Amino acid sequence: MQLLNNLINSPEDEYHDFKAQWYSPNDKAELIKDLFSFVNTSHHEDCYLIIGIDDDHNITGVEDDKNRLNTQQLTDFLHSLPVANSHTPRVIVRPIKIKNHIIDIITIKDTLDVPVYLDEDKHPKMAKRPIHAGQIFARENDTNTPIDSSASDYLVERLWKKRFGLDLPIQQQYKIKLRDINNWEYFETDKIGFLYNVDPDYCMFLEDDDQDRYKVESYALGQYRARMDWQKLVLRYKNRTIAEFLVVFLDGARFMTLTPNLGSINPLSENPLTFRYFIADTLEFSVENLFLTIKNGPTAPDGYQRMNLFQRIVIFNNEQQKDQVLKGLSSKRAYIEQQCVPSQEEINSCRSLLSMDFSSNDTEMNQSHLESICQESNVSQFIIRYLKTM
Repeated sequence: MQLLNNLINSPEDEYHDFKAQWYSPNDKAELIKDLFSFVNTSHHEDCYLIIGIDDDHNITGVEDDKNRLNTQQLTDFLHSLPVANSHTPRVIVRPIKIKNHIIDIITIKDTLDVPVYLDEDKHPKMAKRPIHAGQIFARENDTNTPIDSSASDYLVERLWKKRFGLDLPIQQQYKIKLRDINNWEYFETDKIGFLYNVDPDYCMFLEDDDQDRYKVESYALGQYRARMDWQKLVLRYKNRTIAEFLVVFLDGARFMTLTPNLGSINPLSENPLTFRYFIADTLEFSVENLFLTIKNGPTAPDGYQRMNLFQRIVIFNNEQQKDQVLKGLSSKRAYIEQQCVPSQEEINSCRSLLSMDFSSNDTEMNQSHLESICQESNVSQFIIRYLKTM
């Protein structure tokens, strides 16, 4: 509701527009033009077409409007169009009651598949005019391209830059390239790493890690062999280092994963409850997803390895969800600790697993370390179960 209030009280711009009423059958070409114009924006946010409010911000309502469409009807209409490359815009219609009226908010979802246009002429039945093949509508400030025109070269160039991520910071461009999994290739020459075949300026190299670290962490406990070997992954664009991440080889070096982040419930307490996690919308997890799915290299886990890995690593959608979850769990700390204290059977099982790779004198076999990683594994699994209830 806060978003709606902000939109209503703001002048029309590249993100939203007002319409007093829905489009009649005679105006279906205008509907196409207006929706395509909001898809074809050079920013990276959703847009809103608010129906039932006039240009002077007066609420007129749509409760008696016979031309109203719901999400399914509007989606079906868009799918009936000859959209080039089948990049049909995604829209959501949401009715909201405000001041004894109903208004409809059409959310036009942001996409990189721009510019959107038709590859055949389309003259909707009863419409006053057609939409021509190749005609590109775009929105700049509060203005859409006229229906008898096409967007300027300047605007179209900005859309193509958006499509290929050329308008984004290099970290964001890297994320886009990492999604193109089939074009990444594992290589072993004088160096070992991953090369993006479409643009070899994007390359990731494995380097030795010289820090003294534990050879077993909680997320390794589900594998046949728990010993870990550490390396460093350096993300490069041309000669520029974009990011560095720690990686580990697991299950007898049969697959590789990024080292998950270490989090905790009540971090300032004397004995914080730690867990392992990734944030799904980060560059880090984009790299991890590549490792999990790449086909042409020896680093991807099989189904069993992957399942057991992510039984002990929490995946949050974003930082906001992580903060929300931890805030909700902070008041349950005593209960969580009680539920996650490892049993002697769990510790014995952990010791038996580690004994295949470590001697009794190794620090990894220390009782306190065994208890710590078992508890961390249990806390991670507790949060994973908790997320499923949200």
